[in-house]
Amino acid sequence: MRVALKIAYDGRAFYGHQRQPDRRTVEGECLAALRSAKILRDAGESFFRSASRTDRGVSAIGNVIAFNTSLAAEAVVGAFNDRARDVWAWAAAEVPESFHPRHAIQRWYRYHLFQDLPVPTLRRAAALFVGEHDFRSFTSDPAGGPLAVERIDVSGKDGTVVFDIRAVSFRRGMVRRIVSTVLGVTNGLVAESEVRAALLGARADFGMVRPEPLFLMDVLYPFSMNIIVKPKVRDEWRVIAEETERRRLLLGAIYRSIRGDRFGPSFPRRRVDRFSD
Repeated sequence: MRVALKIAYDGRAFYGHQRQPDRRTVEGECLAALRSAKILRDAGESFFRSASRTDRGVSAIGNVIAFNTSLAAEAVVGAFNDRARDVWAWAAAEVPESFHPRHAIQRWYRYHLFQDLPVPTLRRAAALFVGEHDFRSFTSDPAGGPLAVERIDVSGKDGTVVFDIRAVSFRRGMVRRIVSTVLGVTNGLVAESEVRAALLGARADFGMVRPEPLFLMDVLYPFSMNIIVKPKVRDEWRVIAEETERRRLLLGAIYRSIRGDRFGPSFPRRRVDRFSD
């Protein structure tokens, strides 16, 4: 039997996705959990494969791994989550023996910018990348054939801008280089004509934004996966959400204190320059 798992992880906890002998990676953690749970013994024998090899710092909501095993899909999800650290399986499907997760029909990446930027200008610059182009200037991979970006949606709300970029496949660093170029055009540092020339094959380097705000949102196939969220996973996510909220409250209190606002409903901040003994 062959099983595909949809996995989520915080990329900051790993040195990228691909296995490395002396580094903690997403694939390495997945294989350690699968071996510990006796779901598989050998990655090669089990035809273990991943859909997307995210770079160091890049997180995923819906990356996909697949392997051969004797266990049913739901049992695999529970056993995997009991052993894995910082990686969560939340959906699964039994797939054909020949299934390779890299053969997807669409990949969806989302990049977050925590800035107040002109969305219409960003959309105009992003539209330059939609369609089939030569992306050799937007990747560190060796030059290959043309690649097609299906769509780029740009939205903004409350000081945060989100890029949603969809294509059948991407090359290494491509999304981060596209976003960097769009910012360059928006800020007047890069001309649209330079971008068009690069997309026709002229070599150029428009920089690359940092990896942490990038999420692999989903990898799609002609079939759906069954959502299976175990209580252990829900509990771990709840702890992370509570810690995130605690840090948000901490930073909010620090900012209010710096501005001289009230520190909280029961703890008004005394301004030293306004009070004396």
